[in-house]
Amino acid sequence: MNPNTIRFDLLFDANEYHRSGFCPWTFFAYPTSMADERGLPPDNDACDFLARLQERGIDVAIWVNGIAEDTTYFACRKDDIQRLNDVIQALEDSGEIERGFCNQRTEQLFAASEKHRTRP
Repeated sequence: MNPNTIRFDLLFDANEYHRSGFCPWTFFAYPTSMADERGLPPDNDACDFLARLQERGIDVAIWVNGIAEDTTYFACRKDDIQRLNDVIQALEDSGEIERGFCNQRTEQLFAASEKHRTRP
């Protein structure tokens, strides 16, 4: 899989969802400053993960600076939280993603961003 398998036409508008009184459920984050022109992280596995969620019917958003500055999130609607958790568990159980993928990759991407900022 590659970032081209992401269905951008299926992404929901997290800002509109938030304005309507709901808070998108965030489950993956990365520095906005590292995102490409489409808002994707510089991590093919993370892009594959997003595409796999879409393939399994999870409505996802790429929410730029939704909660914190220079932070972009993968998010879902409140009603999809349990289904999202079930899909993530199934992806882990099948070995398609490593256990703790979201937390580990989020930490790695922010650490890489910090290293980039502190280079002389």
